[in-house]
Amino acid sequence: IGALVKPDGHVVMTTPNGAYFRNRLPRFSDCPDPSVYESAQFKPNADGHIFLLHEDEVFRLAREAGLSVSHLSYSTNFLTAGYAGTGRLLSVLPGWVVQALERTSARLPEAMAQKVNVSMLAVLERASLVA
Repeated sequence: IGALVKPDGHVVMTTPNGAYFRNRLPRFSDCPDPSVYESAQFKPNADGHIFLLHEDEVFRLAREAGLSVSHLSYSTNFLTAGYAGTGRLLSVLPGWVVQALERTSARLPEAMAQKVNVSMLAVLERASLVA
């Protein structure tokens, strides 16, 4: 991806949050050769993830691709994702309640947001050629 981004270009990446408190999958960096999983992971209707990215890994991978992270945030807390037995409850709750829960988790201190949110969003950018 890094090679495809023009100067001043951006990449928006979403990924499951590896720091989520119920995560039991290994870190991407714990896998010495991730390519061994490509045949299982990257096929139509692949089921689930084999490893997850953590914030420090996003920064490292971006740097290795010649990009920088200009924004990183967490979203979709475990309650609004339906992971705490709230799936049925979410179907009857007013939308404003669900959105209020999301806004609340978005305003948590970063260390807490990393633990309670299941998704991570990163905006990666390539620096311009003119400095």
